[in-house]
Amino acid sequence: MKRYLSALITVMMFSTVFSLAHAADRTIVYLDSQRILIESAAGKEAYDKLELIKNEKQKEIDGMSQTLKMLGDEIAAKSPTMKESARQELELKYEQELRKYNRFVKDAQEDLRRSEITLIKPISEEVNVIIEEYGNKNAIDIILDRRDPGIIYTSRKLDITDAILDLFDKSHQGSKEGKK
Repeated sequence: MKRYLSALITVMMFSTVFSLAHAADRTIVYLDSQRILIESAAGKEAYDKLELIKNEKQKEIDGMSQTLKMLGDEIAAKSPTMKESARQELELKYEQELRKYNRFVKDAQEDLRRSEITLIKPISEEVNVIIEEYGNKNAIDIILDRRDPGIIYTSRKLDITDAILDLFDKSHQGSKEGKK
């Protein structure tokens, strides 16, 4: 365990020194992916389609909401003078309409989410290809997304995964031999 910890610390120190020594040679840029989606011609078209779908669903939701409101008003107005069985029947109808409304709202939200994925995903994939080409062409090492903390492009020369993996395996192998 001590060997593993010391090897890990050594690797971290090596990485830090290596990074500082070569930091001046790195090109790091960022972009705003949300702005690309919103302001691009394809993005505008996709969001217009989404807006149409949303408006259609909203009209249906508004109609169902109006029906619920009328039933609720009817229950409030007539309830004191109604027979118990008629009041229960009206309340049951209201509950059924409410369940139908809630189900429809949930389904509409899911449909809208699926439509957004269907419309936006191809645009995102196409933009990612362009970003990679741009990064390679302009010798950029890292491209960050302003909206998402993840790295969306890195130059392969920055990848030290293999070196770390080799060092870890050697360290881990050494600690196993020490235990024997």
